[in-house]
Amino acid sequence: MLLSSKNKKKRGNFPLFFLAPALISVTAVLVFPIAYALGLSFFEWNLMNEANRVFIFFKNYVSVFNDPQFWKSFLLQIGFIFIAIPIELIIGFFVSILMNRKFKGAGVLRSLLLLPVFILPVLSGLTWSFMLQPEYGTINYILSLLGFKQIAWLAYPGTAYTAVILQDIWRMWPFMFIILYAGISGMPKEFEEAATIDGAGFWQRVFYIIIPYLKPTIITAILLRTIDALRIFSEVYVMTGGGPGNSTLLLSLYINKQAFEYFNIGYASAMSIILIVVTLILTIILVRGNIEIDGDKA
Repeated sequence: MLLSSKNKKKRGNFPLFFLAPALISVTAVLVFPIAYALGLSFFEWNLMNEANRVFIFFKNYVSVFNDPQFWKSFLLQIGFIFIAIPIELIIGFFVSILMNRKFKGAGVLRSLLLLPVFILPVLSGLTWSFMLQPEYGTINYILSLLGFKQIAWLAYPGTAYTAVILQDIWRMWPFMFIILYAGISGMPKEFEEAATIDGAGFWQRVFYIIIPYLKPTIITAILLRTIDALRIFSEVYVMTGGGPGNSTLLLSLYINKQAFEYFNIGYASAMSIILIVVTLILTIILVRGNIEIDGDKA
């Protein structure tokens, strides 16, 4: 009996042995940074005066919610998500339907379509800033050939914000495409064939067969892109630096500005924690009731 009890105890510890590396890694790269940022958010701490660190509890959060620039940056970030991601989703969706057909060179074309998503964000931002340059940029050159005036795209708030969104759509729609293509290529052909025999047109097949079948895939794609868009930084930073007049100062850029230009680490940490909470809320809204885990709704 004693031997049997010891064996059971050993077996009970056995899964922990295999889980330990993953648990240690998650704690090191995820749990610890969040816990550290949460701790810093309760302090008034300027790196230029490192010795003067004062515990102020929730005052940083109160200051953040009373900061007009925080709300402006937050709305810019939300606007960015609500404009860019639906456009990327629509382009990716219809291209995945097109590429699901068999034709010569489809494999090569699929590979070429994915190229933008592999470009580094900072390189993409630099490329677009050169393309949008008012005097020698490619886009203004094309516009001049068509008889239009040159535009200083990144010098005006409206056009700069539009340029940042266009750059993101160009780089990230292939991400939507590859996820949706993986989903649609796994759909049984009988579904569409039966609908076609029953006389369903293209849009009827899209709305009544393809979209319902791809719903979990679409939600997953939106979720992954939303999380990615909430932490967008380098491409916007190299294109506009948040300007002109803070018109492209997204929340992620404002956090960086507070931390590494004003050195307000406690204040920036409070904004980071708020951004994490917003991400969690959006994740729960998207996942709850839309994605099945082991046959059960999440």
